[in-house]
Amino acid sequence: MTTLKYFITSKAKRNLLKFFLTDINACYYTREASRLTGEPLNAVRRELGYLEKAGLLRSYMQGNLKYYEVIQSFPLLAEWRRIILETTDIHITSDDEKQPAKPSSVIAPLSPVIAAPSTVIASEAKQSVESEQSPAPHPRSILTLDYVTDHLREKFNAINAITLAVIHGEAALSEKIPEGGIELLIVGDINKDTLLELIADLEASTGIDINLMHLTSSGFDYRNAQGDPFIRRIWGEKKIVVKGRH
Repeated sequence: MTTLKYFITSKAKRNLLKFFLTDINACYYTREASRLTGEPLNAVRRELGYLEKAGLLRSYMQGNLKYYEVIQSFPLLAEWRRIILETTDIHITSDDEKQPAKPSSVIAPLSPVIAAPSTVIASEAKQSVESEQSPAPHPRSILTLDYVTDHLREKFNAINAITLAVIHGEAALSEKIPEGGIELLIVGDINKDTLLELIADLEASTGIDINLMHLTSSGFDYRNAQGDPFIRRIWGEKKIVVKGRH
């Protein structure tokens, strides 16, 4: 039984720390970290934000994906690595071992990368997932893009800090919800943690993944004035304006 859980009570944070500190040269985008650790996406997004705020991780955008990596100049990096790697009992495999885990009626594996060493850990993981997720979302089969758009519009219209919200990409072009979720541009000076919590709640209530791109008002104005390719692509393609004008 790990002793670290008495100091870091969030299981998702413990797993993310072990995951990133095992290979400090690697970088991962949010959904990739969720898939490889087996932790719920909402919990991963929240904990990554906290670790970035603490100065251990930094993030950057590449295309529509937000990547995280370890800041190797972090003052206590060596000490944290030693503590995390010595006091956690969850095994993270090497690249050669990253094979899909086979279902077991005895032990429920956490993911293809993190294997549960005992039924106690598997049970703990299941309870953590159930406790961290919001109420059951609507079945995807009955959701339409119009429903999701109206749902987003209702939420965003009540938040003055959001000045522009646009659904773009495949969802806007095909007018249906893709398997990979919807791409959403948010412009406004909304608090980052508040926005991440809002997106997590929306994902939980709809069951739809939201690939978020957030720009502050000044950042958006600057990139728009400079003819930023990302902004130009959105304006040049079919899109769904959830809030605001462009």
